[in-house]
Amino acid sequence: MFSVIWAVIFAILGIGLGLIYNILVIKHYPDNKRKPGYVITVIIFLLFTLIFFGIASANSGVKLIVKEKFSELEQSVKDKYPNNALVKSGIDLKGMNNDISKINDAISSLKSLLPTHKELGINKMIYDLAVDSGMKNLGKKLTVTDSSAKKINQFTDENDILTISSITNGLQTSAIKVVNTTSLIIALLFMIPFVIYIVRTLATVKKEKKAKET
Repeated sequence: MFSVIWAVIFAILGIGLGLIYNILVIKHYPDNKRKPGYVITVIIFLLFTLIFFGIASANSGVKLIVKEKFSELEQSVKDKYPNNALVKSGIDLKGMNNDISKINDAISSLKSLLPTHKELGINKMIYDLAVDSGMKNLGKKLTVTDSSAKKINQFTDENDILTISSITNGLQTSAIKVVNTTSLIIALLFMIPFVIYIVRTLATVKKEKKAKET
């Protein structure tokens, strides 16, 4: 979540790193480029740290919302369908013996229990990404076994029982992975111009040193 105090700390960090880079690199710039180089460098480092802070804050905030919404989703199902098998005792996957038709029936049944995006008060695209993709992932993982014939499944509890709680926890985990991956991609995209700037400054310094040696 956004914090003014942490924003100030990151801003100070960015300025500090910019000043250090000025001392280590930019001071070796040609005379006519040194002063503007000092200013540009501090601005670049300041922007980079603030952008990084913004991405981290957004990531934290979105994950908090995801947890809240999946908690609401679980409670909504429990309140509306207290007598449903998934809510009461769960479904023992061991008894299914990887029967795909039974698994698909269980998933279809589950979909009918879930509240809509309007009921949860979230964007439809986000809901579809988190729930629909998660349900597809659920279907795939329910039929996966390891060499010990044990379920490799984030959607069941430790006893291989499929419950509404284990499912929402699994969907939440999948959604958070998407959030983390998206945040990482955005951060990497913003790093590209920063890295280009670093490479260009080092190349300028190298060129200046060669010019002084000749």
